[in-house]
Amino acid sequence: MKQKKYAKMLYSSPIGTLSLVADEQYLYGIWVQDQTHFERGIDTERIEVVKGYPILDQVISYLDTYFDGCVQDLSSLPLAPSGTDFEKRVWAYLQSIPYGQTVTYGQIAQDLQVASAQAIGGAVGRNPWSILVPCHRVLGSGNRLTGYASGVEKKAWLLQHEGVAFQENKK
Repeated sequence: MKQKKYAKMLYSSPIGTLSLVADEQYLYGIWVQDQTHFERGIDTERIEVVKGYPILDQVISYLDTYFDGCVQDLSSLPLAPSGTDFEKRVWAYLQSIPYGQTVTYGQIAQDLQVASAQAIGGAVGRNPWSILVPCHRVLGSGNRLTGYASGVEKKAWLLQHEGVAFQENKK
């Protein structure tokens, strides 16, 4: 049986270096370097760093456009079928949050008829497609800035970039 190989490109963004990983069929992830769950589920021995790759070139074009302050529809981009059924439901919900808008963990729990906003938070935190599947658009109750796998300061930057109002957490 042929071993799966992954292609990886690094992307320099305003929130740090992003690692983009795909195979011939799917985008497996967009991670901020050294974030929680970095390249989770990927056999790093099978990753080859490349200069260009069809799926990753598309993602880079999207990221360039995003960081220039525009949006484009990437719903046709083939995301890897990873995660539990619960995580997939949450991640699909995240994809429906429009640019420049936010929802709370509690609202997602209510919409998906899940008893626990904490369970939603866990699934949101394990989202492997930073920015593309916009987990940064999820806020705590009272629109408070809460957890982000690569750090709340990066989440704050992304929300400010999109012109979103939120409450800073007071220590």
